[in-house]
Amino acid sequence: MNAMTQDKASKWKTSAMKMLVGGLVGAAVAAGALELAGSALLDAMGPSRVALAGVGVIYALIAAMVGFGVAAPQAGARLLNVGDADELREERAGMLLSVVTMGAIGLVLVLLALASGPGFAGPVPARLAFASLVLAVAGGLVASWVWRDRYDELNRQLGLEGCLWAFCLSWVLLTLWGAADFLGFGLALTAIDVVTTLAAMMLLGSFVAVGRRGMMSR
Repeated sequence: MNAMTQDKASKWKTSAMKMLVGGLVGAAVAAGALELAGSALLDAMGPSRVALAGVGVIYALIAAMVGFGVAAPQAGARLLNVGDADELREERAGMLLSVVTMGAIGLVLVLLALASGPGFAGPVPARLAFASLVLAVAGGLVASWVWRDRYDELNRQLGLEGCLWAFCLSWVLLTLWGAADFLGFGLALTAIDVVTTLAAMMLLGSFVAVGRRGMMSR
């Protein structure tokens, strides 16, 4: 029993260290992105667009980290939450699809955040940003259909549970936020906030689904 407890504690420490490293890398990337954008653009974007771009950067960062793990399994096994390098090699095809998906979502979210709209003359044309969103959604639907038989039962179940958690979390947050808005509590809910919330909760829902199955500590 004591050995099992120590092993579990060791796994959690390892996972916590990986998450800490990932958080530090993410903070560094976010700081660099903010510096690159400049204060003038950030002020013009406003909090809602900055939050949307921030979620997009998180997606892109996850894609980059997973892509690094696929390209360099030995080093990637120390960074990512996997058993060993062999597991990365075995899951290479699925992880490559995840890299493309996460990278595409991140890029689209950043484009939407920088796109021109009412009250904001952004550097990205609105039609380009919206076309990119439509293309990403269509590509995701096609990829999901083509790859539907390539995932095992566990991965399919995790996907369904992640979607359920994402929906529930989004429903709770958007309902409370929307009610606070129309009841006059000063918490304005904009269309940009809805897009940001849905994207963020989809990511959070995936982590909740994985964590509830004890797969965050490996």
